Amino acid sequence: MSEPPRPGTWRLLCDGAADAATNMRRDADLYAALETDTPGALPTLRLYAWQPWAVSLGSHQDPARALDLAALAERGYDWVRRPTGGRAVLHADELTYCLAAPLAGPFAAGLAATHRAIAGALARFYRGLGLPVALTRPAPPAALDPRSQAPCFAAAGLAELELDGRKLAGSAQRRGRRAFLQHGSLPLGPAHLELALLLPLDPARRLRYQEALAAQSVSLGELLPALPARAALEAALAAAFAAEFAVAWV
Repeated sequence: MSEPPRPGTWRLLCDGAADAATNMRRDADLYAALETDTPGALPTLRLYAWQPWAVSLGSHQDPARALDLAALAERGYDWVRRPTGGRAVLHADELTYCLAAPLAGPFAAGLAATHRAIAGALARFYRGLGLPVALTRPAPPAALDPRSQAPCFAAAGLAELELDGRKLAGSAQRRGRRAFLQHGSLPLGPAHLELALLLPLDPARRLRYQEALAAQSVSLGELLPALPARAALEAALAAAFAAEFAVAWV
């Protein structure tokens, strides 16, 4: 019989690209294993991409109200409802992470505290790339209304990261009795701005949304003189989580 994992051991999965339904199913399974206390389940950081590109909606959003489904179909994009909350995100040229872990240690104190703890790891990642990021203040309740049609990147939420007032990453979380699941979207290029064209809005409002997204968010590719290879970025992100939470990967 193999030895049980030592304390502080987490699982790291670098899964590459998959379709929207597969990505969300894998994340939900990681969360369910911890929430049901399945033997052998470990805290897991999963890094992945989307093929085809897709919009994910928060668990409370209605696709008929939140999306222009015809515009999605015209572009060959997919859509899916996340098991986490939050608002619409276009997953295009980005690095996506999922963290599933027990409600213990730095994650035991509640939703906002868990967001702050994970933001600490993300800050390590961005600062390691030479970017002096800052932690946002908690958003007012109206900005966090899950019924809002506003895109996730249109405003900073709970304990997220900004540089010069522009948001670098989006996040959403679900908490159960034993475990939580957090999703994060780290844009590598400006493709996420196309989300404004996928909302059920008239052309003038779509333009205003796109301008707001461009003014309030920023991608790594816009900030760095040369964007590192995806594998290097994933390694740096994993190293930042390992250092922040003092864990070893399996």
